[in-house]
Amino acid sequence: MRFEPWLAELLKQSGAVTDVAVRTEAEEQQTPRPGPYGVSLRLRNGATVDLGITAESAPGDRYSEPEQIIEGPPPARIESVPAIDGAKVKVSDIEAWLGALTVNSGSSELRTLSTRYSQEEPIGTIPYGLELRWHSGAKIRVNFQHAYSSGSRPGAAYQCPDTI
Repeated sequence: MRFEPWLAELLKQSGAVTDVAVRTEAEEQQTPRPGPYGVSLRLRNGATVDLGITAESAPGDRYSEPEQIIEGPPPARIESVPAIDGAKVKVSDIEAWLGALTVNSGSSELRTLSTRYSQEEPIGTIPYGLELRWHSGAKIRVNFQHAYSSGSRPGAAYQCPDTI
C-alpha cells in the first residue's frame, strides 16, 4: 500500500521526469479508463513509461492486521547511473536509472534490488522491470507495461521498444 506513493514521490523529487501519475484500481472504478494501474512517468523528451506494480507479501503477513515494518541496512549505492534526458532514450537505461533511484533512496526497509529483467538470461516474457526485496521478506516487482515516444500510443502490454 505504501510503495506506489513512495515511488511516485521519489520520481517527482528526482528532477529527471516532467510528470508522474499514480493510477489505482479504486480511482478507475470511479472514472473507468483502460489500464494500467500503477505509476506513469513522462520523460523530458515527452516519452511515457507506464509501470505496473505487483507485490508479494512478507511471510506471515495478513491484510487484516497492521503491516510489520522491518528495517535494516540499506543496500549499497549504485554510483554509475545512466542519463535519461536525451532525445532518444534506451528503455534499459530507464530501467537501470529506476533501479538506482530506488536503491539510492537510502530506505532502511529496502534490502536489495534483486534483478533487472533486461539483465536476465534468458529474458522473460516481461523484458523490462525490477524486483525489489525488502528486509521484511516482501518482494515488489515493477513491470514496464508500456513505453512509448511522444506522439505515439502504447502498444501491446510488455512489448516495449528498445528506445523511446
